[in-house]
Amino acid sequence: MYILQFDGMLRSSSAGWPAHLGLLGYGWLIKKNDVEIAYGFGIFVRKCTAGSNVAEYLALIEGLEALADLQIKDDAVEIRGDAKCVIDQMTGQAALSSPLTIKLNQHAQTLARCFSALTWVWVPRRENRHADSLSRRSLRNLRYSPYWDQEPNQSELPSFYGGRLVPLVDLRVHHPMIQASDHLTNH
Repeated sequence: MYILQFDGMLRSSSAGWPAHLGLLGYGWLIKKNDVEIAYGFGIFVRKCTAGSNVAEYLALIEGLEALADLQIKDDAVEIRGDAKCVIDQMTGQAALSSPLTIKLNQHAQTLARCFSALTWVWVPRRENRHADSLSRRSLRNLRYSPYWDQEPNQSELPSFYGGRLVPLVDLRVHHPMIQASDHLTNH
């Protein structure tokens, strides 16, 4: 069985960034039989109001896209996250209210329908430390970026979901010892 863990976090404006901007860090990892086979993390800039659930959804969406990249469509996948609200929204047990969260949920639901055997599991934060560390790592890496002390030029960055979120960093790593063909033949 595959396991996808995801986590997101919202960091309010930091030194060197305008007050109306916030940073949404996210991280995810994929394991098979307790062996990490892929991970990713990144940052989006919040140009208007967005909560931590938005960051959680970004992590989930990126993780689901990575599963699709690895061609893991017919295998059992357990999705684990510490955002109970997001897990409950994905399983239909909680309502959606924010227009941005609704769009993110719709995107995640579309991706989720590509897989034949997903299960959704809420886990306490202490059991999601690795994904949490990746979301924190994305924010730490930005501090060392040459862009840290300047506002991003909005005209040079692609818009995401109505221009409310702008990607700054996105890293997706598939471990070289794991080949896509392995996923197709050795389940």
